[in-house]
This record gives sequence, C-alpha cells and structure tokens, in this order.
Amino acid sequence: MYREFYNLEEKPFNLTPSPKFLYLGENHKEALALLTYGVVERKGFILLTGEVGTGKTTMVHALLGNLDESVRCIFLSNPLLSQQDFIDYLAFSAFKQKAHFKSKTAFLLEFESYLKENLRRHRNVILIIDEAHKLSFELLEEIRLLSNMELADEKLINIFLIGQPELNKKLSEPRCRPLLQRISSRYHIHPLDLEDTRKYIENRLRVAGKKKGDEIFSGNAVKAVYQLSGGYPRMINILADNALLLGYAKEIRKINARIIRQCFDDLRLDDTDSESAGEAGIPAGEREARGPRRRRLWRWPLAALAVMGGVLLMVARIHHEGAVTPPRHPVPADSPARARALEKKMAVLAMKERALAEKEAALARKEKTLKEKEAEAAVKTPAPAPMPVKKGTAGAPIPAPEPTPAAKEAAFKTVTVRPGDTLLQLAADIYGRADAKTLGLVQRFNPGIKDINLIEVGEKIRFPAPAVPAGGSAFTVHVASFK
Repeated sequence: MYREFYNLEEKPFNLTPSPKFLYLGENHKEALALLTYGVVERKGFILLTGEVGTGKTTMVHALLGNLDESVRCIFLSNPLLSQQDFIDYLAFSAFKQKAHFKSKTAFLLEFESYLKENLRRHRNVILIIDEAHKLSFELLEEIRLLSNMELADEKLINIFLIGQPELNKKLSEPRCRPLLQRISSRYHIHPLDLEDTRKYIENRLRVAGKKKGDEIFSGNAVKAVYQLSGGYPRMINILADNALLLGYAKEIRKINARIIRQCFDDLRLDDTDSESAGEAGIPAGEREARGPRRRRLWRWPLAALAVMGGVLLMVARIHHEGAVTPPRHPVPADSPARARALEKKMAVLAMKERALAEKEAALARKEKTLKEKEAEAAVKTPAPAPMPVKKGTAGAPIPAPEPTPAAKEAAFKTVTVRPGDTLLQLAADIYGRADAKTLGLVQRFNPGIKDINLIEVGEKIRFPAPAVPAGGSAFTVHVASFK
C-alpha cells in the first residue's frame, strides 16, 4: 500500500525473519559467533537467551544459512511434546522417514548408530531447540541423557537451547543441576542501543530499495522508535511499519517523532505499557529512584479526586431529593481518545478520496483517448460520392424545379455555434445520429468548414434536411460497445 508512495520495492519491516534483511549489532554478532563456535568445536551444550523480540530465532536462521553440507541439523521449534512424541520427531528428522519404534531402547540403539556413522564420515550433528523455556522437566532430562552419547574424546551430538530468560530460572532448579553443569557456553542477547537502532532501520530501508534511510525517518523519529520500543527489533518493526502506513494515509513523506508516538498510542493496551516502554533503556537504579518521586507527585491529584468525589456525592443526593437536576457532561470534543479516533477516520477518508480521484482521472484519460480516436476516424473517412444525376432522352440532365424561398428555408436548419459545441454533437442533436456520411453532407452545404473538427463560436452552420427514399422513411442501425 505505501511502497509506491515511499519508492520502496518491498515492505522493509515484515515480522517474518528474512536472511536478506539480517542486521547484526554487536550483541548479535557475538551471539552468532558463539553458535558457530559451538558447531565447529563440538562444544556440546550451548545456551542462548534473550527477551521476547530480541532476535533469537533470527540468529538461529542466520546460523542455519551459514552451515555447509557436513552439518546435519535437527531443528525443533515447538517443544511442547510428550517424551514419545519427542522420540518420534528425532527419528523422523534423523532417518527422513516416519518410524515408530516399539521401545525406547530400540530408538536409542538406532540413533546412536546414526550418530557414529556421521562421525565416521566427518559430519557434525546438532540439535537446536527453540522456545526451550517451554520444555518440561521430564523432556529436559531426556535431552540431557542424549548428550551421554559420546566417545572417549569426541561428542556425538551438540545441543543448542534457545529461549527466554525463564529458561535460566528453570535450569537453576535442583532437579536440573546435572544439565546445568554440562552447559559449556552461554550468551544473553541484549536489546539494540540508539546507534544500532538507527543502523537497523537504515539497513532495512536500503535493502527494500531506498538508498538513504534518513530520507524517510528523521533523526527525532529514530530516537522516538528507540525510546518506545526499548531497542527490541520486533517492536521496532511493528512501530516502523505502522508509521509508514500512517504517513502514507496523511501524505507525509518524512516520518517524524509525532507519527511514531501516535502509532505507539494506538498499539498499546493500557497506560502501563507506555510507562514501561518509555523507560526502556533506563538503568534499574534510576527507575527505582523515580518511584518515590512519582508517588509524591501523585498525592495532589489524588487529593483533588477525593474532593471532587465528595462534591459529586452531594450533587447526587440533591438530585435524588428532587431539588436540582445536574446537567450531563459529555466527553469533551478535544479529548485525546476522540481526537485520535477522528484523526484515524479522516486518514481513512483521505485514502478513499485519493483512490476515487485516481479512478476518475483514469476514466477521463480513457474518454479523451476514445474521443481522439473517433475524431481521427472521422477525418480519415472520405466524403460520400455524389449521387448520379438522372438524364433525359437527349442525354442532358433533367433540370430540377426551382424551389420557392419558403421551401428553401424549410429544407435547411441554421444553427449558431455556441461555446463548447462540436459539429459531431450538433449533427447528432439534429439528425439523431452522427457518422462520417452525415458530417460529409453538412460540410458540402457549408463550404466555409474546412476541418470538421474545427468550428468557430458564432459561426452559422446550415444543416440540410436528410433525403428520404421513395419507399418511405430511412432507418440506420448502429452497433457499438461501451464500457
């Protein structure tokens, strides 16, 4: 919708991870380097954590895109499985066929043979589990036991656990202590800072077809995106995409901070989201210091609300006794909620009006083209040949009787050309039709008309009466198609 308006080849802020839009900040470079190191060096267990929307899954797809044919990868994106379902999934991913083993022992023997065969062929097998914080404790124990498949100096399988910070809490439980001790490397992805946010936005716009990202998002807009998103890539995509849509609706070529804040207000569910997003990037100590100061600032508004509540109770009591009927107070027309709703409606109406104007312009262009073609066809059509003259017995033409002045006046109709008139239209009004033959007849009786497409305002044009055959009236059939 907004791609043509901003001269973009595709939408730059889609939520689905795409390798060509990959941007690696410092944190993401370190995370990808850790995952690659774990694959090359067969480090066993690798733990990667990060908040929602920090780009963990994007890092996994970037890793998978860089692996060569010597790596066999089993990727599990939905770990909400039972133990038997988990075994069936491993078997299908490893053996590339649906196989249901009669017992867990049969599967383990077959799977260990598969791992040893890959090691013999110098192949590396990795198991990547995304959303690992949703794993049950029983399934975590099954995964730990898989890592027991190793030789004296070589691990047969590498296991990467990718999840949110809750995964750290789950691994800290006493029952997960054996698994926690086997994790050789871990990394936590932090949100982007202001500079990385700017580069992230510019990189996506550049890949989408815009050479300079700052042509669309101003510096203040980027700063607002960073403050309201907290530096989380997913939230950056949501805010930027909605800002482009709103900018298109308002015909604003360069996004400013006001557009970003309006999009954030439309997206948030309550005021707490705004407060938490607005404090993104503020150190925890400073946020805690702001708490008491905010509570002190809220004392006076609360006191004012209490006084207003008492007054309202008194008014309600008087009203109940029938003494006074308090006036009803509608929502003020300039309230922020109503203003945002009105602005949205106006933006939608503007989009519809622009679309209607474009359609009307297209129809006008088509109508103009059609008229030009009809005029060209009329000019190219030769004038009709003169009717043969009936000859007498001596070979000379029989002279027609001289009509009286009254008959001459009745045989012609004279029309004075007014502004906007065309010969084609005047002929259609008088004869009920207008074709090349009719226009040729009119031109014959008006020698002053050199071009049937050019008549002067105030010019008098004589239209002869149409000839009627001896058999009665004359009829013509016109076949045409119209849009």
